Amino acid sequence: MTTLNVQWYEGLFLRPQHFQASERYWSERLHQSQRWDHPHHFGLRTVSFSDEALRNHKFEIKSLQARMRDGTLVDIGVGNEPDRIDLKPSLEQLSRVTADLSDALDSDTAIRIYLAVPKLQLGRENVSDGGPGDETRFIQTVMEVHDENRGGSDQQIYFRNLNTRILLSTDDLSGYELLPIAQVRRANEREAAPIIDDEYVPPVLTVAAWPGLGRDRIRAIYDIIGQKIEVISEQLRDRGVVRHSSDPADAERVSMLERLNEAYSTLGVIAFTDGVHPLDAYTELCRIVGQLSIFGDDRRARELPPYDHENLGPIFTEIRRRIEELIYSVRDYEYQQRYFVGVGMGIQVALEPRWFNSDWNWFIGVQKGELTEQECRTLLSPGHLDWKLGSSRQVEILFQRRASGIGLKPVQRAIRALPARPDWVFYEVARDDSPAWRDVQETQTMAMRFKDSLIMNQDRLQGEKRLVVNANGRPVTLQFALFAIPNDR
Repeated sequence: MTTLNVQWYEGLFLRPQHFQASERYWSERLHQSQRWDHPHHFGLRTVSFSDEALRNHKFEIKSLQARMRDGTLVDIGVGNEPDRIDLKPSLEQLSRVTADLSDALDSDTAIRIYLAVPKLQLGRENVSDGGPGDETRFIQTVMEVHDENRGGSDQQIYFRNLNTRILLSTDDLSGYELLPIAQVRRANEREAAPIIDDEYVPPVLTVAAWPGLGRDRIRAIYDIIGQKIEVISEQLRDRGVVRHSSDPADAERVSMLERLNEAYSTLGVIAFTDGVHPLDAYTELCRIVGQLSIFGDDRRARELPPYDHENLGPIFTEIRRRIEELIYSVRDYEYQQRYFVGVGMGIQVALEPRWFNSDWNWFIGVQKGELTEQECRTLLSPGHLDWKLGSSRQVEILFQRRASGIGLKPVQRAIRALPARPDWVFYEVARDDSPAWRDVQETQTMAMRFKDSLIMNQDRLQGEKRLVVNANGRPVTLQFALFAIPNDR
């Protein structure tokens, strides 16, 4: 704090210096308070460039709102835009420098673009008429001002406009308050027009101010999490997994889904709400990484890059990479599971073409409910439930004619790839050269048929996974599912 507060007293002979000193004092006070409350208080609020000018090797601002490091507010709109600048000489100069140093340095083809405001310098002129070479902080302008209370009585009032300009990193930047607003680089082709460098994100006051941050990084993370939620939730629904599952693979997915649901809801606010500071967004993303770290190989949180308001691109790119890495650390199920659902007089399952490849094995799983394994196998044996397995086109014919359907072999040994749950009984599907199997291959469909007299929910079976059967006079609920397992499992 270099400016003292003016002492006002009765009889003081007022001079312009009194008001100037008072204005400087309160401006510095306000800025100091901002820095104490919000260290990262500077940056772009909104910005819009001219794409047409960029293709012509020019850089032109169409509109801009920003706060400089010294607290100065800049609002550029139609009529007060700074002169556009020519990028071609700087790019050509950069090409020569890069060529001369190619043996010693890596190629650097980027140019940083700055919003510049001349610094206030006491003891020298800070207001000018706005000539071409003026480097004063303010430009004087005259406007007719009305008496807003009574109207009329127009008076000429002198005002000061900020002398904003656009400078490049190749220019002499001394004597200016600077705020980086973009970075351009040459395209791969030597004669191509310069393009905005997507890897660079300038200091911003809100993540929505820069599409490369709000849209390409934060919303991208939101969409990635949303896609993973859809995949996991569908897997859990298809398998009928409850929250407190005893299967480790199921429990891991339930835990992952809980954390992703929480992250998705929070990011839905951050990604689509105007005014969210990048520090707040980065803090929330770091919290998400911490919650997901239990699924990583180390089972613990690793150190994350510290927040860097001056260079936002790398830290948000890294946090996105970490989140993706942790999300996809939960491996796919070793088996693919699809439930049979009620269709017509029986139940049917949807098949995927890749399951018909020779490197896949098929199993039919029966969720036996209250039955013991032996009771379940007895119920499914010939002369009881009389289940028949075939294509959806042939299963009714096979059932009515008591013809041979797809062969099923009871699984008596533990198969590692199948879910280790005591409520399931498994049968291996015989993928042989039988007519029933050939028709399944041809139609890529599979269905089951049962003795109608034992089905207690036949009238409401359509679309249902649960089959209620009469087992020795008591109702028992069964569910049937196809498990497809790659041979390498």
